[in-house]
Amino acid sequence: MKNLNDKEKVLSKAEVKKFNYGINNIPAMGNEYEVWQQLKLQAKLILEEANELVAACEGEDMVEALDAYCDVEYLNTWLEHLLYSFGCDTRKALAQVCENNTSKITTSYTYALMSKEVLEENGTVCYIDQTVYEGETLYCVKRSEDGKVMKLADHVRPNLEQFVGKEWK
Repeated sequence: MKNLNDKEKVLSKAEVKKFNYGINNIPAMGNEYEVWQQLKLQAKLILEEANELVAACEGEDMVEALDAYCDVEYLNTWLEHLLYSFGCDTRKALAQVCENNTSKITTSYTYALMSKEVLEENGTVCYIDQTVYEGETLYCVKRSEDGKVMKLADHVRPNLEQFVGKEWK
């Protein structure tokens, strides 16, 4: 597998920006209504492509899955630009969300077990999954129904408000 180098990533973002400016999909700098209309449209486009990705995966079609992934990534890249243009610090927000997601795994089996018990007391049937990463044993709690990774007992939501421009608070 090939990893994209930084130059390829930058060119990709520049091409997304050029395309959107070229079709006059410039970040709305008018009133709040225009901003929200633009964000809603972008979200709907992402959802449409995400649904195509689900369909491709359900149909076990790798070509269509790759196509849909690329479309979702392309649209998300523009959404990131829009949010940044509207005063959101998308990089810091994403870093905090990544850190927060990492807090859903633990090296403590006891903590994972306690978290599982709390979830089950609240009606969620789940199990503990274990893996080894770089020589370290890691545990997470997954919902039995679909394998979704669940929040551990003392999980704290990320504070993303600090990354939103003051005009949106």
